[in-house]
Amino acid sequence: MCLLLAGCDRLLPLPPPGTDQPLVVGLLADPPTQEPAPLVEEMGSLSQELAGLFAERLGVEIRPVAVPDHRTLHDLLGAGRLHFAVTDEPQFGSATPVEPQHAVRIEFSGQRHYALVFPAAAAGLRRQAADFIAAWRADGTLRRLDDRYFGHIGRLDSDDFAAFLGHVRSRLPKYRKDFLDAQAITGLDWRLLAAVAYQESKWDPLATSPTGVRGMMMLTEETADRMGVTNRLDARQSILAGAEYLTLLMEELPAEIQAPDRLWFALAAYNLGMGHLRGARSFAPGLKRDPNSWVDMREVLPLMARPEYYARLKSGRARGGEAVILVENIRNYHDILARLEPVHTPPSLGAATKAAAR
Repeated sequence: MCLLLAGCDRLLPLPPPGTDQPLVVGLLADPPTQEPAPLVEEMGSLSQELAGLFAERLGVEIRPVAVPDHRTLHDLLGAGRLHFAVTDEPQFGSATPVEPQHAVRIEFSGQRHYALVFPAAAAGLRRQAADFIAAWRADGTLRRLDDRYFGHIGRLDSDDFAAFLGHVRSRLPKYRKDFLDAQAITGLDWRLLAAVAYQESKWDPLATSPTGVRGMMMLTEETADRMGVTNRLDARQSILAGAEYLTLLMEELPAEIQAPDRLWFALAAYNLGMGHLRGARSFAPGLKRDPNSWVDMREVLPLMARPEYYARLKSGRARGGEAVILVENIRNYHDILARLEPVHTPPSLGAATKAAAR
């Protein structure tokens, strides 16, 4: 990066993106702190996704450039070494003023502003970006991105966060190894599994609900039998079984449901049961909602508590609104854990090792 900046005054600006010239996009190496940590690898960051969508619309390859700070983004843009940059607009604006004619702004929920910022010489590319963003707004792309990255934020209050952080210090260390082993077996991020367990039981292995679900992962008797659990109150058995059950739910979903929505559907099914989830998906098209999109289904699921809807379903009434809250809470808990706890890359486990882990 230093060599690139030092030589900027001697380099010609980039040619326009095309067949032989990839789209060079500046992205902050450390995304804004309000941008949640991805639940699945396919998500990346919102900045990366916006840049990728732009390149896709242009029909060109993309070359992302990780930049350490807003000042460096400004310098590279001024030198013509980037076709554009994606940034959280308020921070960029406070560091270096952005002329309105050089930026295309995007507003997301909660007053979160992003901008595609272009060099002065790239007026044509900026106009294309404005057209693309208008099209994304019209076809629902921005709505889906808003929900994907910010839909869960605001669900928890300060007391919820304080209680969670206290339990991270006092309870999580005792069960961290069990979550790490569950990741090794299933491939699911241990921090996600810990977030599920916290939502279910607050990391209390003896938790029991009025409906009879029990243990760290709050398994029903039927699910426990299916997963070979002999004692639902054994924390390790519950964690490993809950993790494997979640992977089974993901596998049962139709291929049309893509990541990261696939995980959120599976989490809803973990709470509701797959039969109820299928029932809700069956009447989504009649409500002009996409049964394969979480942003649409989070509006449909609460309707399952209303008789005019559940009377038509074989699975009957369900508290679909609770499933939506569960998914959003888990996303929040995971987001916090992803910032507090390191990612874990376990060694591959063979079948014998997996059996021994139980």
